[in-house]
Amino acid sequence: MCPSCGHSESTHFLDITDFRVSRDVFPVHRCMGCGLHYTKLVPGINEIGQFYKAESYDSHRLDNRSFISRVYRIVRGINVRKKVSWVQRYLKSGTVVDYGCGLGHFVKGLQDSGYDASGFEIDSEVRSLAKKELGLSLNSLDDFKALQSQSLDLISMWHVLEHIYELNADFQHVLDKLKSDGYLFIAVPNFRSYDAQYYGKNWEAYDVPRHLYHFDTNQVVEFCSRFGLKHVETIPMKFDSYYVSMRSEKNKDNGSTLKGLRIGALSNLRGKKYGYSSHVFVLQKA
Repeated sequence: MCPSCGHSESTHFLDITDFRVSRDVFPVHRCMGCGLHYTKLVPGINEIGQFYKAESYDSHRLDNRSFISRVYRIVRGINVRKKVSWVQRYLKSGTVVDYGCGLGHFVKGLQDSGYDASGFEIDSEVRSLAKKELGLSLNSLDDFKALQSQSLDLISMWHVLEHIYELNADFQHVLDKLKSDGYLFIAVPNFRSYDAQYYGKNWEAYDVPRHLYHFDTNQVVEFCSRFGLKHVETIPMKFDSYYVSMRSEKNKDNGSTLKGLRIGALSNLRGKKYGYSSHVFVLQKA
């Protein structure tokens, strides 16, 4: 059954390998109702945690010394500044929550820019690491539930929507905390991008079974519109194509990091035709 619209019929799209942890294969299906692509046969909510314990899961680690991870950390600093600037377009001051914040670098960037910002992260080990290494006090998702309804000016979900288990219920729960004119920033990979088409089943951003859903630009907007959200802007995340393509090369036999950089550049050049590797969707309560 489709986790978005509840339609019972689907068609097989691809079989994807979990390259990070288990090497298990997970089928991805396309809903015949709404068109959402989603991973089937995923581990239960109490088992999924073990699939996040990979050394290559850079958003949750500080100690990975591989070349790609070092590049990730350099680009992360640039991306934090970009993300803060995108927030500043719509909100000069106010209360901001980063939902699924990882180690909290974006939260720190917001705080340094004068926002009343806090981060919420499901992984207790990541929260402890953020406290120890970065001096950041992050909250659990249970703490998020305790927030007052319609109390937040802006909520960000950077590559989080594709991870949440109860898609409709959890998404509505997030929106309930947003003010009546509040903004929501959602970043997700785009499986229609050139790099996704080039790498096929080796495309890193399928990232099964951690990614439960796989969106293109139209599906994100259509999904959000069902919850009364108005689409304001779509912003490309141009660095993502390089990182995803380099990781995708590692999923191949005899892959080349330099080739990954070339494919990432090609993907950005062809972004107007296929969409970019990832986008940020700026939405507002209508």
